[in-house]
Amino acid sequence: MSVKEVPIDNRQEHLDLLCFSTLFPTGQYEEHHPRQSYPSQTLSFSEYIKSRLLNKDFRFRRNHSYCLHYYGLKINKALKTGIYNLLKTTRGNIGQTVAKILEKINILDEEFEGNLSTMLAPIRGTNLYWFCVKGEVKALIAQYGSPTLFLTLSCAEYDSADIAQYLRKDFFNIVILQGGVLGLVEQYYVKKEYQMRGAPHYHILLWL
Repeated sequence: MSVKEVPIDNRQEHLDLLCFSTLFPTGQYEEHHPRQSYPSQTLSFSEYIKSRLLNKDFRFRRNHSYCLHYYGLKINKALKTGIYNLLKTTRGNIGQTVAKILEKINILDEEFEGNLSTMLAPIRGTNLYWFCVKGEVKALIAQYGSPTLFLTLSCAEYDSADIAQYLRKDFFNIVILQGGVLGLVEQYYVKKEYQMRGAPHYHILLWL
C-alpha cells in the first residue's frame, strides 16, 4: 500500500509549524504568529530568525534541520530580491516582457549573463560574495595601507548571547575603539564567523 500526499509548498505561511511540530508542541509562536503588542504585528523575517537562534530555549539553534530550513529560505529571499532588482534596474531590461528575458537567456547573451551573476553577491559563500568582501578589504588597504593589527575575539561559551554581545559591542566598541587601549583606531573591518558548534567569533583588521 502506498500513501500519496500533496507536496508541501515552501511558500505556505505556517511552514515551520508543519515541518517542525516537535519544536512547536502547542501549535503556536511560529513565524507568522501575532505577537502581543499594540498594535498587533508580526516579526520581520530576520527578527524572527534572530529571536529563535538567540533564545534561551536552545532546541531551535541545536536543530540542524531547522537552521538549514531557514538558511534556505534566507537564500531564496535574497535571490528573489536580486532578480527583481536586476530586472528593474539593469540597462535594457526595464519594460521588457518575460518572453524577451527568456530569449536573452536562450541565446546566451553575454552582457545579460554577466548581470545575472550580480544577484549572487548577497548569498554568503558564493564566489561573488567573497569577491565583494575582498574588494572592500582591498579598498581599505589602498586608502589606509596595510592593517596594523589582526585580532580574533572568541567567546568560550556558545550558549551565552551576552558574552557574544560583549565581545562585539561592549568590548570592541568601548575598550578598543573608544578607550583606545591599542592606540587611536583610524579604521577597522570586522568579519563575524561561527565555529562548527555554533560559537560566534570575530576577525578584525585594525588600522592605527
